[in-house]
Amino acid sequence: MKQILYIFIIILIQSCSIMIPLKDLPMPDGEFIVGTDIMILEDTNRLEYFTEDENDFRKIVLQVWYPAIAKNDSIYPYLDYQHVRIPYIANRLGVSEKIIEHISGVEANSYNKARHVNKEFPIIIFSHGLGGNRTQNTANIESLASNGYIVYAIEHTFDANITVFNDSTSYPFKSYLHADVDKEEFYNVRIPQIITRAKDISFLIDQITLFKSQGLYLGRISDINSIGVFGHSFGGGTAALSSYLDSRIDACLGLDAWFEPMPPTIINSGINIPFCWIGQIQKNWTTAPYNEQQLLAFHENNKNDSYIIEIEDTKHMDYADIPYITRVSRLMGLSGKAGKNITLDLSETINSFFDNYLKNENNLWMKTLEENYNIIKQEK
Repeated sequence: MKQILYIFIIILIQSCSIMIPLKDLPMPDGEFIVGTDIMILEDTNRLEYFTEDENDFRKIVLQVWYPAIAKNDSIYPYLDYQHVRIPYIANRLGVSEKIIEHISGVEANSYNKARHVNKEFPIIIFSHGLGGNRTQNTANIESLASNGYIVYAIEHTFDANITVFNDSTSYPFKSYLHADVDKEEFYNVRIPQIITRAKDISFLIDQITLFKSQGLYLGRISDINSIGVFGHSFGGGTAALSSYLDSRIDACLGLDAWFEPMPPTIINSGINIPFCWIGQIQKNWTTAPYNEQQLLAFHENNKNDSYIIEIEDTKHMDYADIPYITRVSRLMGLSGKAGKNITLDLSETINSFFDNYLKNENNLWMKTLEENYNIIKQEK
């Protein structure tokens, strides 16, 4: 009977007979007010991978969240350029635009260009999933900033659902790949893409270092000797690859990180900094049948603390903002039964992991997941 009810509700949703109820993001749990700023960065030493224009250099949108002194009257929207973004987000989620059009009313908690706290904080860099965007994990990001981190989120151009620049030019997702391609074609397409993303992260670290040498405020408050990376899905794989390629990174965390596109040489080498993977039960990830094999090999080859935490009754999108914003995500097949409080619990765990490895706080950072979920844990 319950299954029939679920099917009926899904039909109603997809036929747009009802609107999905959405709620604002949770209030950050740390001591600091959160400020935010947006900037455009262009890497004039790197041609754009996704175009054939010889004069087209790689350009990205960057959003930063930071501890602030005081609130102002301008909360930055959770989703900017909503009228441009919503059709592309709906397409990536496989739902009607009508269902999510009022996502434009969802409020975040960060104040645009708020006055910053005048001290250095560790840096965290976030990489979004394939077809996602820089704000897809804002709940986790605002939590980190409120607890004393500078968080930079890259919108990976042509890999996000759509990237919109401040002159209103926009570039939609160009990373399509048919599911039935053979292994050779898969690697021929995905490896250059994930390397492009990893180079975005290294370029960003270069820019933060430049900001510091120039005395710009983001440079002054960013501790370039304490850098963590985290990401969701393809972004989690990007974070791991960046941790191999860039020795300036000190800790890495992946949320249901997609390891299938990782170059085999990196899988076989591992990394030498603390690493944590948190996600769904791997055997249930039917659209990524080789992810478990890749992840386990990477974990075994890591040369520092390494953890795999699989959480029962979760799905891929439980590791972004969606399950908090709407409980209907479970009926849409985007979330699992354990998704009720997972956004908040992940925020606490992410903070504690980076507190442990970037701030040298000896804490029980896995405690929240161990006490509230059925998990399968591997560590070395």
